Amino acid sequence: MTHTERREHLKNITHMATQLSIGTLTGNMMHQAQDIQTLEKAGIHLLHLDVMDGTVWPKISVGSGFLAGLKTDLIKDVHLLTSHPEKHVADFAAAGADIITVQIEQCHDITATMTRIREAGCLASIGIYPTTPLEKLTPHLEYCDVVFLLSIGPETGKQTYFDVVAQRITQLRQDKPDLILAIDGAVKMDNVGELATMHPDLIVTGSAIFDGHDPAANIESMKNAIQQAS
Repeated sequence: MTHTERREHLKNITHMATQLSIGTLTGNMMHQAQDIQTLEKAGIHLLHLDVMDGTVWPKISVGSGFLAGLKTDLIKDVHLLTSHPEKHVADFAAAGADIITVQIEQCHDITATMTRIREAGCLASIGIYPTTPLEKLTPHLEYCDVVFLLSIGPETGKQTYFDVVAQRITQLRQDKPDLILAIDGAVKMDNVGELATMHPDLIVTGSAIFDGHDPAANIESMKNAIQQAS
């Protein structure tokens, strides 16, 4: 699938309603195939993958080899929470990523990186922490298909900035109406409805779904909350 085809596919999906992009890494690492099947059966369209190398966030997750081994038709939404994310674009594109997000705070040449992602056939996405001025992102919007608005950052601890996210959604809708906007960070069962009233295209979650209980029921509850808020 080409960059243009991927963009049209995602736009068609998000046009229907706010979509959940769900990470399975907070589930059982030995049962990833089963967890992905749970998403598919629940009508989820996007699989979120946080890639961490321990330098930006104090965690290490998985690499491109893990992504390449996944057998699914879900849209693969890869978030590079690493230092020098531009170095990993080619590997993740080759491994089957559909969306590649790099953090603006960690990428040295945004324009070149966004261009490289698009040339690889993927959707180009920038993530921005709530404490980073939005003005740092604005000059690069023409190169972006997607923007990830984070409600937390490596330095914010448990404090969330959903008010900042809401303001940014309003501003970015004015600046570039065709942007696909995602809310990422601290999404829980008790706040997903409120977040949906901000009218993002995507809401990213993971641990709230794979909390050790019933992932399918959790997905259904979140979808219902989003629908009621729409």
